[in-house]
Amino acid sequence: MSRAAALADRKGSQKAAIAAKKAEHEADLAMGLNATMQKIIRDDELLCTVCGATKLGPETKCSCPGGRSKPGPDYCVKAQLVAAAKARTNLNAAAAKKEATRRQAEVQSARDKKKAGLGQIDPDAEFQGDGIELQVVFKFPIGPLGFALHKNTVTDVTGEPALELGVKKGYVLYNVAGEPVPADKAAIGKQIMGVFKEQKVGLVDFVFRTPIMDGFVHCYKCDKFQDAASFEPA
Repeated sequence: MSRAAALADRKGSQKAAIAAKKAEHEADLAMGLNATMQKIIRDDELLCTVCGATKLGPETKCSCPGGRSKPGPDYCVKAQLVAAAKARTNLNAAAAKKEATRRQAEVQSARDKKKAGLGQIDPDAEFQGDGIELQVVFKFPIGPLGFALHKNTVTDVTGEPALELGVKKGYVLYNVAGEPVPADKAAIGKQIMGVFKEQKVGLVDFVFRTPIMDGFVHCYKCDKFQDAASFEPA
């Protein structure tokens, strides 16, 4: 084979490899295997190719009557690991809603013992979103909030009504009274004061973005909740 032919053959092989890699990446994205999902499934292991049981669950034991079918060395496990991760996420979301309902019932029982102003708090929360985070709506009375911010992220919960409502460090303030807020503490303060001055009485909806999986924290740069282990130490 001539040098020119060998060069052409090598270039053709390189193009084919690039095309194959691109096609694989597009297939991964189509099944939901993005960068965040890759981190979620990296410690998981497919136990059975038939029932889809994995080490992390939600199904951790094979339920096949004929016994477990182990994946071979050439078996692609990605689709089943992604499906298992999505199922775990849905279960986590359901558990978060259940826990919020329990907490709200406790607040409802205790709020009658509070003074009249605080007793008007309605801690009912609405849940939205999917994947790694939920949007939770808390109803705040006009007045002090009881939490501190850095940009738009809660850095400390200092008192009522935030403590009673269940606001936690790491929550990201998303909007106030139906209006989005910027990632700027001073601007958010002005926006809240404007809402309070205009409304004067009653309750105001504060929507927070919250992670539904332990070990996930908010990243300012990408504005997403990421696995804490993926961050490099300062």
